[in-house]
Amino acid sequence: MTGLRNTLQKDMLKILITSLWASLITKSTRLYRHEKAMFILVLLLMIPFFTHALEVEEPKNPLKITLSPTYVTQHYWRGIGRGKLFGEAPAFEPQITFVKGKWMFGLFAGASFDNIYKTAMPFVIYQVTPEFSVAVQDIYSPGAKFWDTDPFNFNLNSSSHFVDYYMTYRFRNFPLQLKWATVFLGKDPKPEGGRNFTSYAEIGYGVKYKKWQADACIGATPWKGLYATKAGINNLELKVQRNFVINQNVPFPVFLKSGYNPVSEKGVIVAGATLNLKIK
Repeated sequence: MTGLRNTLQKDMLKILITSLWASLITKSTRLYRHEKAMFILVLLLMIPFFTHALEVEEPKNPLKITLSPTYVTQHYWRGIGRGKLFGEAPAFEPQITFVKGKWMFGLFAGASFDNIYKTAMPFVIYQVTPEFSVAVQDIYSPGAKFWDTDPFNFNLNSSSHFVDYYMTYRFRNFPLQLKWATVFLGKDPKPEGGRNFTSYAEIGYGVKYKKWQADACIGATPWKGLYATKAGINNLELKVQRNFVINQNVPFPVFLKSGYNPVSEKGVIVAGATLNLKIK
């Protein structure tokens, strides 16, 4: 009886979450003037869902906690690299991740050594199927004024938040990944007024051989927005990684990545390393 009840609870949880996101996305155009209230409401609604999901998950899926500090010679993301947004210096980027069954949530932070790039990004990911996942991440990036900026300001024109909804599909028998992301809250105005809904699509391919790993992706934005001054391919990326292990059980990947934005005609080469510490 307990097993049946837990199964029904999890099914209801999935239905509620799916309904919530469907309603949020379809109505966001009409509700952008009330973004701050809507975002806080979404957080309040999701908190009991997260807590309930942890409670009803079967014991065979224990909570896993990982702390992952990363050092990179330059922050690079979706075709944006060296410049006034991410600075021109190395950056330190720690992340803490909690995984429980099909849920993953955590906090990513980053800061460049030239004090230009500073960000905090809470995120939530739900694995709908083994291939398909949905996620929301709040990229709070006020830069050098990090400690002097209102973190509750979600105004379309003046916010330092870029709240991003994205979907990822990974093919089961082929190392190909598809991603679509859209900014639906925070700063993202159109020049003529209203929300721009800046979006980004990406096709990624990755292979592994023993302790080596190579990943490549092509990213594009369908219209002018936060990523580029016009529609087009804005990210060509290639990454080679060597997966070292410290003390037999601490993963220590070291990587070299090249990125190029054909729209802005800017490229970058990034080196970095991550220490994955399993706390639980």
